Amino acid sequence: MTFGCAASTEDPPDATARVAATVHGTGTLFGITSTGIVAQPMDLSANTFATYARSHGETVREVGTGTAEGTFTVPVAAGARTWDLVTNVGGITTVAVGNAREPDVDQYQLGRLDTTLASAGTDVALEVTGLRPWAEGDTTQIVVGNNGAVVFSPETFFATPPANGDNAFTGQIYDWSLQSSALVDAAAGDTAVVAQLVNHTSGTETYQGVERSGVATAFTQTDGAPSTLTATLDAVPVKSLSLHWHGSQFDRFADDVGVGAAAIQGGVLIDALPDAAQLGFYTTSPDLMLYFASTPEADLDVTVSYGNPYANQGTPWDEFAIVQYALVVPVSGTNPAFTTVAGYQGNVALGQLGGGIVEPLISPVRRVTIAGRDARTPQTGVGPSPTVRWHAPTIGHATQYIIDLRQPIDASRSRLVGRFVTKDRELQIPSDFLVSGTTYFMRISAFDFGDVDRTASLFGDGLPAAAFTSVTAAFTP
Repeated sequence: MTFGCAASTEDPPDATARVAATVHGTGTLFGITSTGIVAQPMDLSANTFATYARSHGETVREVGTGTAEGTFTVPVAAGARTWDLVTNVGGITTVAVGNAREPDVDQYQLGRLDTTLASAGTDVALEVTGLRPWAEGDTTQIVVGNNGAVVFSPETFFATPPANGDNAFTGQIYDWSLQSSALVDAAAGDTAVVAQLVNHTSGTETYQGVERSGVATAFTQTDGAPSTLTATLDAVPVKSLSLHWHGSQFDRFADDVGVGAAAIQGGVLIDALPDAAQLGFYTTSPDLMLYFASTPEADLDVTVSYGNPYANQGTPWDEFAIVQYALVVPVSGTNPAFTTVAGYQGNVALGQLGGGIVEPLISPVRRVTIAGRDARTPQTGVGPSPTVRWHAPTIGHATQYIIDLRQPIDASRSRLVGRFVTKDRELQIPSDFLVSGTTYFMRISAFDFGDVDRTASLFGDGLPAAAFTSVTAAFTP
């Protein structure tokens, strides 16, 4: 059994003879810039680190410490055979199984590490020419790979939206702080690329693909001060890709996702990031192509075309596909009635889309129980530390499971109480996380992370990576 994502409920015969272990972990922040990778230790001095372990018949929580030099140490109770690591790096309380002795909380970001986010009123006047005549469904992006800024659809914030037939943005103002973007500094090697995604049709389907782009030379910002971004767009070399969307193969798992689950959206995005082939979908990335199926649960064929204006921006930018299938799920037993969204997300290199066939690589968990009861129906009195069990997915191989314990706030919002990561098909929720009389539900994700072990490398990623998330009914301790 996993306790809170780990510990055995039984002491081994020689438990009292065992020497207490100590977890020694590290955390490094990596920045993927236009000239290579930079790194610096993470300041972990304010983060929480602890272990849960079973020792001498009792559950023991030991508290550790982090340092500003990117290290942390956590003791494990004497006599323990297994333990769970608890962290709150990234603001999320995470409990990870695996008896990790040398875990890492490394993280990757696009761009250099010495950036400053823009504050409100850092207005940019856009002077962009060379647009393909604007049409309904078109959109633009501004990408500064060296500082990590990715601005989606700035035209939606214009005082006057672009009109059909426009081939330029003139005097349009965008506040650079609206999407928490870093300030652009040309002297630090920052270069902004403006791209236009053009709306296209393929049979009965529509999609958007990058068709034109241009570089804004010598664009630099000062926080809180106005600036001007000038760019002329030219045609981008495009490629074509035939996709066979098998919506029925996603939708056949709707009942496993949750009682009453119904599809609301499904599609394929093609994005690009430096070193994505190795690091996966590690941060916000620009879109090269956006396709959302007109009927998500149907089987549809579409041929898309798009370009990659970032391919030659210093470090090579790898293209990858993001496959999504979203379902709205009512969480029964909540008051007021609460709904959430769950479903599938898979990130794969384009070469892994065999024949352009788009279907799930993994399915949801099945037959979830809590305290021995069916978790698909509301449960009360499950106890302060209930055990949750489930069956493996019917397709794919789950290398680990991520369980989010959540508390409904109102009809559409919930609070993440804790996240549990385990390779097992059961966990015992520690009593620290549950409050008597409070209503909870769980989101259980079956993940295939390939060779990445999220119980030891807590933010690790790669390609391919796939997850199918299901939702339980409400329960109370």
